[in-house]
Amino acid sequence: MIAGCLTIPGESEIREQRSERADSLIHHLATRSATNTLSCHLSGELHLAAAIDKALILNTSLRQARLEREIAKANITTAYSEVLPMLSLDASYVRYDEELGTLRDGNFATTRYRDRYRAGLRLQQPLLSGSMGPALRSSRIYRLWAEANIRQAEEDIRYAVTAAYYDAVLSEHLLQVNIAATETAERQLADTRVRRQQGMASNYDELRAEVEVANFQAQVLKARNDKDVALTSLFRLLGVSPESNVTLADNLPLVVESLPFDDALRIALELRPDLIQADYAVRLQREALADARASYWPKVSAYLSQTWGRSDPHNSSRNTWGDEWEFGILASLPLFDGLDRTGRTAVERARLSQRELALRDLEEMAASEVRQRLLSLTTAEEFARSQSRSLDTAREALRLVEAGLREGQNTPVEVMDARQALTTASGNYYQSLYNHAMARVALQKAMGLLSSGLLPDGAVLQAM
Repeated sequence: MIAGCLTIPGESEIREQRSERADSLIHHLATRSATNTLSCHLSGELHLAAAIDKALILNTSLRQARLEREIAKANITTAYSEVLPMLSLDASYVRYDEELGTLRDGNFATTRYRDRYRAGLRLQQPLLSGSMGPALRSSRIYRLWAEANIRQAEEDIRYAVTAAYYDAVLSEHLLQVNIAATETAERQLADTRVRRQQGMASNYDELRAEVEVANFQAQVLKARNDKDVALTSLFRLLGVSPESNVTLADNLPLVVESLPFDDALRIALELRPDLIQADYAVRLQREALADARASYWPKVSAYLSQTWGRSDPHNSSRNTWGDEWEFGILASLPLFDGLDRTGRTAVERARLSQRELALRDLEEMAASEVRQRLLSLTTAEEFARSQSRSLDTAREALRLVEAGLREGQNTPVEVMDARQALTTASGNYYQSLYNHAMARVALQKAMGLLSSGLLPDGAVLQAM
């Protein structure tokens, strides 16, 4: 009781400990180098494939998931206890209050001495038990379940890293679009000021140009902040220093897909790790039900024991060391246990029905998700094509208006409107590429293909 009460830290002590840990972590983040294999500082070009590979090594969530392999191995080792022999060693010492004995021919014969020593070895081998099969099968099924769980974690990491990478690429494109628009607007402002001094532009034209520059500058600040946030999120997923300085080497791909729904669904039902996990969960529950039913079976085991004792195990009146051995067969069959077996069997049977329904529901959800992803991919492809045409149109419109301004046919305000339209069209174009790329990645994930090493710049079925 004293140990339990005195070892509980108070609120102030916990806060002090957290403060020390915060100082240590901040120092670690500031000083860790590229030589550290668990957390490093990245620099130079970064390809998507390299980012995914680094996340698969350094990401802490995935490293936690992979520890399930060790748990599965330990469960297999534990399961062998149902069939392997058990060897035990025991010893005892007893002191009685007095010696016991009897009178024989006028002499006192000791039958129990005050000090008694005993040591023994016992070897017991299970011969028959209904729990043997379910225990061994469950441990192996759990190992397969753990592998599916790791594969699911890898798919989640691949999807998250790809999304973060493309989000950073998109933010870089939007930043460049706004920087280019700002530079063009600044040149337009300088030209408008010259034209106003020459009497060819009004004060309103100059004020309008100044407002346009200010608006684009604000967009640049927002786009630069979005890029920093996106890169920070990417570095967090990779498990590297947030102070890393990289150049994203891959662009947003636009790969046309032609994938029938039936083919995509068949692949999803075969490969999706969550469906595999649910299938293994059903199998594990069947073994749990079999283990509950095994309590109705008899249990038979053989044993062999060797005992050393003082007094002699064969003659307690001899205060000397002696030994004896014993061999036997043990059998037990529970006849009535207060309905415990009946209740446990009913519970495991109901849980099995739950797992089977969950598997069926997950399969239906997978079918719905694949259909939705295919429709989203088709829509994203059409949107990307339309935005590509809109971008070309906006570029041509700006070219014509700028030419008309030089010839006196268009006004500076019309040029600014055309430039704003081009900036919007450029942003929409890159956003459509991002949406299409992520729609393809989402389809790959829905089909259970991300863990097979595919990258979003190739056809979804390139490895099939």
